[in-house]
Amino acid sequence: MKKIFYSLTILSFVFTSCSNPIVGEVIGPNNPNNPTSFTDGILKYTVTNTYNREVSVEKDTEDGPSGALDLPQIVTNDDITYTVTSIKKRGFQNCYDLTSVIIPDSYRIIDSLAFYNSSLITSISIADAVTDIKPLAFGECASLTTINIPTGTTNLASKLFFGCASLSTITIPTSVTRIDEFAFYYCPSLNNVTIPDSVLNENMGIGVFGACNSITNVTFPSTYTTIPQDTFYACNNLESYTIPSNITTISKNAFYACSVLEEIIIPETVTTIGESAFGECVNLTKVVIPNNFTSLSDNLFYFCENLKDVNIPSSLESIGIGTFYNCFTLTNISLPNSITSIGANAFGNCDKLTNFDLPSNLTSLQEGVFYNCASLTEINIPSGVRDINKNTFYGCASLTEITIPNGVTSIPEQAFYNCASLTAIVLPNNLTEIGEFAFANCYSFTSFEIPNTVTKISDKTFYQCTSLTEVIIPNSITSIGSEAFYNCSSLQNITVNLASPLNIEASVFEYINLDGAALKVPSASVATYQVADVWKDFGTITAL
Repeated sequence: MKKIFYSLTILSFVFTSCSNPIVGEVIGPNNPNNPTSFTDGILKYTVTNTYNREVSVEKDTEDGPSGALDLPQIVTNDDITYTVTSIKKRGFQNCYDLTSVIIPDSYRIIDSLAFYNSSLITSISIADAVTDIKPLAFGECASLTTINIPTGTTNLASKLFFGCASLSTITIPTSVTRIDEFAFYYCPSLNNVTIPDSVLNENMGIGVFGACNSITNVTFPSTYTTIPQDTFYACNNLESYTIPSNITTISKNAFYACSVLEEIIIPETVTTIGESAFGECVNLTKVVIPNNFTSLSDNLFYFCENLKDVNIPSSLESIGIGTFYNCFTLTNISLPNSITSIGANAFGNCDKLTNFDLPSNLTSLQEGVFYNCASLTEINIPSGVRDINKNTFYGCASLTEITIPNGVTSIPEQAFYNCASLTAIVLPNNLTEIGEFAFANCYSFTSFEIPNTVTKISDKTFYQCTSLTEVIIPNSITSIGSEAFYNCSSLQNITVNLASPLNIEASVFEYINLDGAALKVPSASVATYQVADVWKDFGTITAL
């Protein structure tokens, strides 16, 4: 039986060799599609190429080797000598006792996560023959201080040195043509890096130096026109940065959360700045914007809480959403009439902003544009404004009076919520609606005449207007929402020009002493109001 099996094996090999003459094809236990592994007790090897007798290497135990590791170039098993050409994926991950590594000339590939979180490694020497180092190969090697990038390598992979907390210097050879996203992210000791001319601008990934807390300078090639997205994200030692004159674009989040950056001068060559580029630069006090700028992007200076000095160029046409949100120190800002749009929450929480002249070409005030501008005392709304959105003046606690232009037809919800000092408001001739909480917590209102163009008083419109003593309701009103005058505790006189009493909830006048309040209605309707639910609770009901 054994003899027959042997003969069939020989015939199979001969037939394969004759019919399909591919050099290196092997049948049997050494087939590269079914690789074998072996170990020397410390390192484990896996055959990756049977014909060329190549293997990868990795640790053989959970803990892995300790001390200095000088990786072998060749290894012998069953009298066969193999060349070690690669380090396997996760090959030496979590080797907590490993202190240094030498990778010799035979190696071509260091796979992803190869030394990830081997936190005591201080130095790695890599032969220039290595051409491919995959993502996170050295990630979280927190003690790594010395490593060379081999000249055979053209790409620094994604997060290659992520979390290498002790790495302070790195030399990038001219063989490198690409640096992928977050390659040096959270290398908090890294400083003063030069990008070689071989790395093209379009091959520079996002967030490459993000959270590098010690970095004070990165030198880009003079051919660059763009600072990529998140490049200096949370670089908390970057006090100043001179943007080169060849730069035309500063991308999204480029300097986001650079907490010690104090001043930024943007050269005239820059025409585009991405959203949040300087967001949360909490110590930024001065910004010089080029004269050719036409727009400020969304959240551009978000939470720049010490920003005091910013010039707005006369060419500007738009300010984005949240552009100056939480700029607590900003007191004055001058806007040119060239501006036609200001985004939602653009000046929200600028609680030191005292006065404001809106551009004459505005047609709309977006949601929350002056949200919680608690020091704002005066503002002129241009006559061309047709639309006021919710929360526009929410929390403008120092605003005393305001005129709404005639083109506005609706006061939306919470438009003047918490405007505690507001005593006078001039409403437009064509107003048809007043939204929920529109004047809630306007504690200084003493009287309010609702225009006869308004058809509805919404829920909680005058909620807790505690100084309100007099209200005039016109005959155009068809409904009054719940808690419309909730806790208007000083309300004493209400005039209702409606022949028939509206059906309302008791909550409309909740926490008001109706026994001490006077209601005036059309003379022919006095008797009707005296028996109508809620209305009958007024202390006196008399004719107009």
